[in-house]
Amino acid sequence: MSPTSAASAPNRFTEAFGDWTPQAVVFDCDGLLLDTETVWQRAQDTVVGARGVTLSAADEAALHGSTLEDAAALIAARAGQDPQAIEADLRREFDRELGAGIRLMPGAEEIVRLTGATVPLGCASNSWLESLEEKLVLGGLREHFTVLEASDTVERAKPAPDMYAAAARALGADPVRTLAFEDSGTGAQAARDAGLRLIAVPAPGHPVPSADLVLGDLTDPELASWIATW
Repeated sequence: MSPTSAASAPNRFTEAFGDWTPQAVVFDCDGLLLDTETVWQRAQDTVVGARGVTLSAADEAALHGSTLEDAAALIAARAGQDPQAIEADLRREFDRELGAGIRLMPGAEEIVRLTGATVPLGCASNSWLESLEEKLVLGGLREHFTVLEASDTVERAKPAPDMYAAAARALGADPVRTLAFEDSGTGAQAARDAGLRLIAVPAPGHPVPSADLVLGDLTDPELASWIATW
């Protein structure tokens, strides 16, 4: 960032980042760019209801941002049933719900377009790669991403740092010069532990992750103004 650009950046962003600007950006997907959390919740509720399970508030919190496998394991433990069968049910119901369409989160398209015009982009998701590809295509965002990392492309999914570290490397950027966008505590931990700077956009009703900066949503006009200074 040049001195002129730094002077024109919004105060919240200069306070959080100073004259730092990213060499690359890695976005989470579910609940940040695409409203797949609603789709997932419907699929999960269908499977949980069919199994006669009642999940606690702590269970629901643990499921936010989790992998499909971890979700199946938790539901199976509560139901006393086979996790592989529950995982198959979750996949089937999620795919069925996706068939009804997918909605972009507010501001997602603009911010992806603005960042992608300046630096290379990656997407890191705890879903499996085939599903991540499908969701981004359905949401009209796939063309913007050079790199995709998913639960089946790295050894350890979020909250481990593997996915964000791999995405930064694949984008040709040092993790400390890479910016992450996340909505969940699980993903935020992964990004921070990988060494990335972080903007958190927490989902309503969920805890606010520790981050360099927290925004209410991606429509924040100062976010677009800051990106314009890169």
